[in-house]
Amino acid sequence: MEQVLYKLPDGWEWQKLADVVVKTENLNPLKHADQLWTYIDISSVDRDRFAVTDPKEILGKDAPSRAKKHVQLNDVIFATTRPNLKNIALVRDEYSSPVASTGFCILRANKKVLPAYLFYFVTTDFVQAQIEPYVGGASYPAITDGNLKKAPIPIPSIEEQKRIVEKLDALLTRIDTAIEHLQESVALADALYASTINEQMMQAIELAGLSTVEKHIEQIQTGTTPPTKQPEFYENGDINWFAPSDFGDHDILSDSNKKLSQKAFDAGKARKFDAGTIMLVAIGATIGKIGYLEQDASSNQQITGMKFNSDIIPRYAYYWFRFIKPEILTNASTATLPIINQKGIKALSFCAPNRQLQETICKKIDEVSSFRNTVKAELNEKVELMRSLKASILDSAFKGEL
Repeated sequence: MEQVLYKLPDGWEWQKLADVVVKTENLNPLKHADQLWTYIDISSVDRDRFAVTDPKEILGKDAPSRAKKHVQLNDVIFATTRPNLKNIALVRDEYSSPVASTGFCILRANKKVLPAYLFYFVTTDFVQAQIEPYVGGASYPAITDGNLKKAPIPIPSIEEQKRIVEKLDALLTRIDTAIEHLQESVALADALYASTINEQMMQAIELAGLSTVEKHIEQIQTGTTPPTKQPEFYENGDINWFAPSDFGDHDILSDSNKKLSQKAFDAGKARKFDAGTIMLVAIGATIGKIGYLEQDASSNQQITGMKFNSDIIPRYAYYWFRFIKPEILTNASTATLPIINQKGIKALSFCAPNRQLQETICKKIDEVSSFRNTVKAELNEKVELMRSLKASILDSAFKGEL
């Protein structure tokens, strides 16, 4: 496959990643059942910091089948599943008997390249563009180690590599520190919002006491998934059909990734939830996520909808369910997947003050929510600008312009 490369400064040359790394070996921890291993999988990598932050200590007998790749100090680990997510890290610490998931390609620098130079280079958007044609699999995109190593890399002298790495260390550390401070401010805005909800709901409990959800709902039902083998249920659909992936940090559920047609409802294969319904993710890893509808919609079977009686303001009920998320998680069954059924939801605690107090509570929380959303939008915009600056600096570095 022909690759379009940029002109390099004098003394630099293009090589392949395969030319600047050495062959690495696989291990089998299961053959050393009682030995303690340090296992690095995809979840061990912080992709914002490009660092190994959460390796797991396991006995060989408990090692997953993917724990096979030997890693050592100064290796670069590059996740080959969903490579666009850039789960990449330089191993900067010495671990006891380290082993990595087969989901990583291990790039161990030879004498032509410094490990840190190699690491910084493979985090660039240039590398992403070079490997993109080799990424296969629509639902589970991945690239082989061999195809990753076909990516070209600009190689200057070792002295120049040292200069570039020192410059990148200094510049990117400052940017990363600035990003961390901005993210801390985002976390503070989230904490203010959460504490306001807690404060308002505790005051409501003092005034109105506690009952249960069952005493205040008119209807509770769980969504369904119409047969996918009947495309007419989905084609040209304009009715929202929510799944857990549609739940973000926003309160109003207004736009789903997938839609249903009226034919699904006419055939009795989908359930409609009225505007004002509180929608709770009741099954799976994101159990406890909450939202409410301002227009009629539907959902899959992981979501349970509650229509409260006229004494309860939907937005108040939404805030209440955010408040009792710990109770939801505590009462969920975890035999296989976390799940709370309709009986369990009905038994959850509920505080029902008069509508005037509900409106006052909502107004106070809404004000903090609006402030939080504004602050987060501004801070996140600054974070993205910082990340763009990082990308620009890296791009310049490997063109000899730094």
